[in-house]
Amino acid sequence: MSYPLYRHGTYALIDGVSHRVSYSFGENYVHFPDGASEKPTPYPRSEPIPVDMCERVFSVQVYASYRGHGVLIDELDESGKARLMEAEWDGEWATVNGFVQENAYEYYKTADIHELTGYYEKQTDLLFTRWREAHFSRPLEGLTPTGGWANGDPAVISGRPRTGIVKDEDGRLAEVTTRAEYFGYPCEIAGITADGSVGLYYLGPDEAQAEADGFQQVYDGRWAKTAHIYDLARYHEHHVDQLFDSWRTGSELPYDK
Repeated sequence: MSYPLYRHGTYALIDGVSHRVSYSFGENYVHFPDGASEKPTPYPRSEPIPVDMCERVFSVQVYASYRGHGVLIDELDESGKARLMEAEWDGEWATVNGFVQENAYEYYKTADIHELTGYYEKQTDLLFTRWREAHFSRPLEGLTPTGGWANGDPAVISGRPRTGIVKDEDGRLAEVTTRAEYFGYPCEIAGITADGSVGLYYLGPDEAQAEADGFQQVYDGRWAKTAHIYDLARYHEHHVDQLFDSWRTGSELPYDK
């Protein structure tokens, strides 16, 4: 049996409902597939919808752990067979574990969905740069950002960043953190303030390098830094599925999909 909440591709959230769409970066419209039957009314099915009328536009990639190693779930069929791509760029591990090299860098294998754990969606925010340009000015040279935290608590601007347990528009239940890269460092975004300052937590393995580059260890042991929003790249939300593991072990999902 296949996991009914699996999805991948590009989606637009419109009037509280997510729809599969196509979207090119920087474009002003999302487009529905030919013959789409679930396009929201009253929009004509033949017409694109302005992105300004979308609550979110995002792409979804699904990852999980297979034998303790990160993999991308490239496809999932109705019988529950998942086409996996090794996602840690470790060709030796992939070969030992039965993955087949299909090009210079990618290794694939088919496995049962029930063999996976730690299932999560990476939701890339396709409107982030558009939102950033609408809300913030580029930093002034020599000016050090000092915000990003509101009295020590996360700060939110127009719904970004999101964090915590979120039940989304179609019933998925996920623990959400917002993430990005800061000059190549993987980081969690704790807050954003109106001056463009961003509170960051370092997520990488090299704490000594993080400290050398200005991250400071805070009360909970994490390494934190304030940066500017124009220094961020690859802004996305990390959605850890809270229903997958119970479904995998035989429990029914708590709603009808």
